[in-house]
Amino acid sequence: MNLVIDVSVFIDRLFIYDEERSNRARNVFRIVDKRGYNIFEPQVFGIELASQLIRRKPRNIAERVYYEVMERIIVVEEIGYDLLLDVAFQTSCRAIDTYYIATASIVDGILISADRVMATNARRYGVDAYYIHDVREYNELMSKLQ
Repeated sequence: MNLVIDVSVFIDRLFIYDEERSNRARNVFRIVDKRGYNIFEPQVFGIELASQLIRRKPRNIAERVYYEVMERIIVVEEIGYDLLLDVAFQTSCRAIDTYYIATASIVDGILISADRVMATNARRYGVDAYYIHDVREYNELMSKLQ
């Protein structure tokens, strides 16, 4: 199974701001690791991750965590402009979200997000997407992953 996991889920996993949010993110990654699922990310993911990490940790720790995460994922470097434009026109989503939605479309994967709007727009585009902080969607996702 191919997955695209929004950086917001990684942040919920790495930093505890809300115990329930972090537990859900940890549970997702526990199953991903156990099942050996592939995680695909758009190239911009790395920049977004680095930006989030450096806001929360000293540079040496942020860099270490960055490289640990990047070792676990497969970066989709080439996403055609026409596909990104199609996603934007069909969903009217934020530019950064087009990259995640397009990546999920390219790899025929499930998009997992801690951003309700991104998940909704992904479904609008025909991508199987889950907002992990909605109990129903989280439970559906967990059933699908197991």
